[in-house]
Amino acid sequence: MEKALMPRKESLVGECARVLALRIRRREWDGDLPGERRLAELLQVGRDTIRAALVELEHQGLLEPARPGARRRIALNNGQAKPRRPQALKVGLLSPVPLERMLQPLLVEIDHIRGLLAARGGALHVFSPSWFHSPHPAKQLDRLIAAENCAVWILVRSGRSLQTWFEEHRLPCLIRGYPQPGIQLTHIDIDWQATARHAASTLWRLGHRQVGIMVPPQSLGGVAAAVAGAREFAETESGFSIIELPEDGSANGVVKMFERMRRLRVPPTALIAIRPRQVATVLGCAARARLLVPEDLSLVSLGREPFLEQLVPSISGYHLDPAAVARQVVRRLSQLSDGGGVTANPWLTPDLVKGDSIARPNK
Repeated sequence: MEKALMPRKESLVGECARVLALRIRRREWDGDLPGERRLAELLQVGRDTIRAALVELEHQGLLEPARPGARRRIALNNGQAKPRRPQALKVGLLSPVPLERMLQPLLVEIDHIRGLLAARGGALHVFSPSWFHSPHPAKQLDRLIAAENCAVWILVRSGRSLQTWFEEHRLPCLIRGYPQPGIQLTHIDIDWQATARHAASTLWRLGHRQVGIMVPPQSLGGVAAAVAGAREFAETESGFSIIELPEDGSANGVVKMFERMRRLRVPPTALIAIRPRQVATVLGCAARARLLVPEDLSLVSLGREPFLEQLVPSISGYHLDPAAVARQVVRRLSQLSDGGGVTANPWLTPDLVKGDSIARPNK
C-alpha cells in the first residue's frame, strides 16, 4: 500500500524528504521543483523544514546542487528522456483561505478527498492565492494553471470572475458550492433552497408565524438560495411571514441585527441561521435580553459545525457526512478528468438533527 503523501510529525525533515522523493519518482514535476514557498504550502510546513529536506534530497542524488536565485533542478530528468506525463489524478483546489483557516466540516471533507485520491495514486494540491477575489484574475490564473498542470480543479466559495474564467477556458472544473447565475460548470453543494424551505416548514408546523432568517454578507449563491427557499414556503402558507435580517459577518453585526429585530412591531418567534457562527452570538444576545431558548425564541441552523454540539440548549440543525460528500466529489472529479460531463444530481440533502432549540412559541 502506498505511503501517505503528507508528512507525519515524528521526523518532519525526513518525512518531507520522503514525500518529495516519492513525488519526484512519480514524475509529478518536470525539470524543476516548485519554489520553496509553494512546497511549504503543499506540505503545510515551514520553509526552513523544506530547505533542510531539499539538502537531504541532494545528498540522495535526486536533486542537482543549488543554484543562486534558481529553483532546484531534478537530477532524475537531467540528460535523460523526457519523463512520461503522470497518469495519477492530480487535483488542484482553489480556496479564498488557507487550510488552517477553513471551517472544520470543509477541512474534514478535504482530508477525506486527499485520502481517496492518495489511495488511487493521486494527489490534492491546495492553493489560497491573494488574488482569489480579484475581478480580473486572468493573468494569475494563466500562470498557475501552466505551472501546476492539474488534471482537474475544485473551486471553493468562488465568485463570478473565477467561475467565468474556468468556463471560458473549458478546463475540467468542479464548483464545490453554488454556481453563479448563468454559469454552466459542474457543481456539487447542499440544496440550500430545499433545506431552508424544510426549516421554515418545521417551524410553521410548531406554530410559529413570524420567522426571521439571518442573512450573512457574502454574495454566494447558496445564501440567496436559502433566503429564496424560506420565502418560497412563506408564499404557500397564509399568515406565515419570513423576515430577512441582514448582518455584516461579525459578532457585533449579529448583535446589532438582534437589537433591530427586537424593535420590530411584531418580532419573530423563531430564527433560521444560515451560518453556524450566528447561533452562538444569538444565544448570548438572548441571554442578555432575558429570553429563553426555545421558550421565547426558537433557533435552527442550516449549517453544522462541531462546536454546536457543545452549546446549551442543543441546537437543531442540518448535517451532512463529510466522508460521503468526499466520495461523491472524487467520483465527479474522475469523470471530469476522463473528459466526460457529470450528469448526476448536483444537490446534497442534509438530515435534520433535532435538538432542544426549537419548540412551540410561548403564548
